[in-house]
Amino acid sequence: MNDATARVISARADLMPDDELIALAAALTAVPSFTGEETALAEVVRDILRRNDIPAWLDEVTPGRHQTIGLLGPETGTPALLFNGHLDMDPLGRNHPADPFVARLDGDQLYGAGLHNMKSGLAAILGAAIMVRRSGLPLRRGLLLEFVVGELQGGVGTRHALAAGLAAEAAVVPEPYSVRRVITRTAGVHKFALVARGRTAHTSRHHEGVDAIAVLRAVLDRLDTADLGLRNPDFPPLPRLQIASLLAGRGEGHDVAGVSYCADKATALIDLRYPPPFEPADVTAALDAFLTGLRPAFPDADLALEHPVDPAHRVGGTDMPPMDVPPDSPLVHDIAALLPRVSDFTVSETGLALPYSFCGNDTTHLTRAGIESCLFGPRGDGPDTEHHVLFSEMRACADTLAALAVQRCG
Repeated sequence: MNDATARVISARADLMPDDELIALAAALTAVPSFTGEETALAEVVRDILRRNDIPAWLDEVTPGRHQTIGLLGPETGTPALLFNGHLDMDPLGRNHPADPFVARLDGDQLYGAGLHNMKSGLAAILGAAIMVRRSGLPLRRGLLLEFVVGELQGGVGTRHALAAGLAAEAAVVPEPYSVRRVITRTAGVHKFALVARGRTAHTSRHHEGVDAIAVLRAVLDRLDTADLGLRNPDFPPLPRLQIASLLAGRGEGHDVAGVSYCADKATALIDLRYPPPFEPADVTAALDAFLTGLRPAFPDADLALEHPVDPAHRVGGTDMPPMDVPPDSPLVHDIAALLPRVSDFTVSETGLALPYSFCGNDTTHLTRAGIESCLFGPRGDGPDTEHHVLFSEMRACADTLAALAVQRCG
């Protein structure tokens, strides 16, 4: 550890007081940022960075849809370090606490919509960058900041940034798997639609129709027990299928108004998690083989796989393959060494950490671009984990990232 890193560690509470870090998280929580609706939050993040004298700009991914990029240090040369986090948040469930967009601290638990995945990680990135700027320490190498859209769609924002030439030697993505873990091995994510098309008929002539819902139900039952052959003993019990949404009705738009007629189109939106060393092409081949073998059992129906899924459903069509990086990388070593210097936490798991390694995330795109990457971010605790984050973990993450930035870029 160099002297500059030690100075930032010793001054961290003055550089970023607890109440200011909480205020950063609250400002992010206050802005709904569901997938496809991230621009308002991107503008808030840009303004926070600029108010703290950190160069930042909006990056248009698709017309009207923006993410935020920031840069500390030299504008030339490859940045030494990248902090990457996604702006889009998960849909709210029925059981979410009241006033979801108002952050609330209860002991060590900070509640608010989107804080779990992953606005607490974004707050940690912001806190770390602001600490580095306020330290006044010059950076010899760049610290790149990416607040991206569409991670929940397979990583469209990160892939857009990479295509634009935004890269670094190493990257940390503070997804919510706890500062006690530095994860470098994760599952792949394959999001697709399984579509059954039949023939509509009035209930008085039901026998003349082909009920797409009945067909789809039967196909999904068989898919649930199918052996797709995508297995790795390190990742039990993958592959894992989750049928997330069902749509059915008449016509290509699933019109639901004609209740007296059987549906002639039924669609299942499915998330499939699969282990390394398999690739997206292997998953596609396995699903195609399954459907080919099944079609003779439903001669009057049309069965199809859709990947990418119709954009109207806001489901990712970007492939997110597995990440499989050795757990003893220099980046993992640095984080594990710094964390106990800034907090009471220590890293207890590296590399593969189940069930958390069943996740998919933007590190897969970063590592495939040659960037040494890992997951290290704040998490909650207990049965309502997805409704809150531990402030102590968010603080530890911010402090560790700040020290890491000075150590690698200073």
